[in-house]
Amino acid sequence: MPEEETPQEDMQVSALSRAEEEIPVPSPVSAPQMSMTPSAEMPSMPTPPSMGYDEMQSIVEEIIEEKWKEMLTSMGDLTTWKVQVEDDMEASKQEILRLQSRFDTMQAAIVGKVGEYEGSMRDLSTEMKALEQVMQKILEPLTSNIKELGRITEDLRGRKK
Repeated sequence: MPEEETPQEDMQVSALSRAEEEIPVPSPVSAPQMSMTPSAEMPSMPTPPSMGYDEMQSIVEEIIEEKWKEMLTSMGDLTTWKVQVEDDMEASKQEILRLQSRFDTMQAAIVGKVGEYEGSMRDLSTEMKALEQVMQKILEPLTSNIKELGRITEDLRGRKK
């Protein structure tokens, strides 16, 4: 019977070897890998399959493009806003220049009117001085004539009585 044991052992080995051949073995690229050492702090999570540089770059570009579109919709078109602000600034500059021109014209008009007023006041002052001199020359003989007329009327009243 010792011969019988040997074939059974061979049979068991061959059955085991056949079972090992039938078990599918996952490839590291197609299936996620699990960590064999669980830590107490963090549960083990499957790691994503590795990506190539081009795939990662395209994903990053898609995310950036999406965020850029969201920003543009929330803020509006920056070039349109910039053009509008530049137009508003140019309009403001033009309005400031117009106002400055108006102020300059108004200032020149005021200075002209003040000059006319000053000339008129000088003329008035000259005329007042001339009138004062005339009055001084007329007033003295006029007062003496009035006094003389007063005496003459007194004398005529005294004679009539």
